[in-house]
Amino acid sequence: MQNIKQAIKNIRDKYVAVVTDKGFGHLNFEVESKIALRLVANSIADRIPLTKVSPDSVAHALFNAGAMGISLSPAVDHAMISGKASKAGQLICKLHLTYKGLLHLCSEAGAISHVTTWVIHEQDKVRMTSDVTSKPQIDIDNLFGDRGPVVGSMCTICTPSGDYLTTTMKAAELNQIAVMSGNDAWFGEFADEFRKKQVLKRALHSVASSHHGRLSDAAKHLSQDDLDLYETTERRAMSAPRPRAQESTTQQTRGEIAFQRGTRKRDEAPITLNTPKTQTGGLMLQ
Repeated sequence: MQNIKQAIKNIRDKYVAVVTDKGFGHLNFEVESKIALRLVANSIADRIPLTKVSPDSVAHALFNAGAMGISLSPAVDHAMISGKASKAGQLICKLHLTYKGLLHLCSEAGAISHVTTWVIHEQDKVRMTSDVTSKPQIDIDNLFGDRGPVVGSMCTICTPSGDYLTTTMKAAELNQIAVMSGNDAWFGEFADEFRKKQVLKRALHSVASSHHGRLSDAAKHLSQDDLDLYETTERRAMSAPRPRAQESTTQQTRGEIAFQRGTRKRDEAPITLNTPKTQTGGLMLQ
């Protein structure tokens, strides 16, 4: 821990210089360094605790966040740091920009006016014109009724100029990301919120790449491995080969089927062994 404190102390002048140069008056080195050290201390139960990673990588993550004008404070949830093994086998600290952080950056830069996300069901009707900057029309006969299985999600971002940028993801992509993430919450009661978040992240990435100057400036301080605009699971799912489609007699998505399969397993009666029973003091022991 002492080595990490020293590594963070060594970047103080550079951190203050870049924050001052960019006018990020809301960032204070003393405050942010204490937050970083608290995150390190609280990671002791993580799969790769930050206390075990390279001290310089922790300082590097703190500097990168400051270069973008992003705080590591969990209260705003704009960024997070975690331990990870590099390709060379070295344990390093990784800086992750959350979708909330990316939304914050895009909004501050004036790259977006407002955002709308939808989970699309089979019975919903979506009309889009050949003009990609036009707003799509979504018709839902009964918003709170049976709309059929989920077929995808979409996000529409309105730019300050009045253009509409629409990003879509099919159910197959969302389900593959859900399975590869290892997060059971994808198949729980808040599954739709995960679907919205995923398409929102992809949409914001597109906007940030083409419109957002601060991310472009921050790229000078970041390598490809430093900043994860996509979750690792999403990038893997996008590049993974798709399994050959098979004919199915059900109208449910793979995610819904997986969730029901898990529910059935939990509801199954426990297996007991037919061993001799012994009565002791009113208790039946097996």
